[in-house]
Amino acid sequence: MYYAMLIGRTQNILEAAVREFIKFGEPISSSWLFDHYNFGIKPAMIRFELNDLTDRGFLKQPYHSAGRIPTNRGYEFFVEHVLEDETADMPAVPYLSELFEKTNWPNFLTQLSHNLDLLGVAADLKEGRVYKDGLENLIDNLEWDSRAEIKSVIRDFEEIDKRLKEAEGIFEDKDFIKIFIGRKSPVTKSRSLSVMAGDYEIDGEKIVLLAIGPKRMDYEGTAKVFKGLKKVESRK
Repeated sequence: MYYAMLIGRTQNILEAAVREFIKFGEPISSSWLFDHYNFGIKPAMIRFELNDLTDRGFLKQPYHSAGRIPTNRGYEFFVEHVLEDETADMPAVPYLSELFEKTNWPNFLTQLSHNLDLLGVAADLKEGRVYKDGLENLIDNLEWDSRAEIKSVIRDFEEIDKRLKEAEGIFEDKDFIKIFIGRKSPVTKSRSLSVMAGDYEIDGEKIVLLAIGPKRMDYEGTAKVFKGLKKVESRK
């Protein structure tokens, strides 16, 4: 969808701006991109591209003369690329794979949360069992604007069991990984969160795995783990 709307250099500049913001958490300027990437154009032209991407809703400027940060639309563009990128199809971390194969969900989620600095959730929807770990990691990695946001995230943590059961239908299409930005998520309501969701079949049981983090979460690293675990599933 969004990915098809951008071509060539413009697409590369947006991808770089989102990736650098995820990495550093600071508005990204044309001079920064010029110094760290080779787009074959001068800073003034990069600035023009950033202005155009801002006008089109992929980036925003926190204040006058600042660099740019991604909007939800910019993140959605980026994650479409992450899911389409074949290089993300890599083996999972070995110790995660072993715990996943054994369906040792408490230990698996502890390690997943520690490895990716996010909240991990595993659910056996048929049996009605939901396991969660990493709320502290999630809170530590969020940038809070208000106490209301903290309350919203904690409420999401408390309500996720019920919401998962209500949203089971989202896993019925062919795409096994889905990413939801902000309030588009069917299992969280906080505008500060992103959710990566994947469904697996282990010993005949359907398992839903969620990685819940800030919008600046490591989408690429998390997608690699999810795709690697799909290979573990195929061996079962």
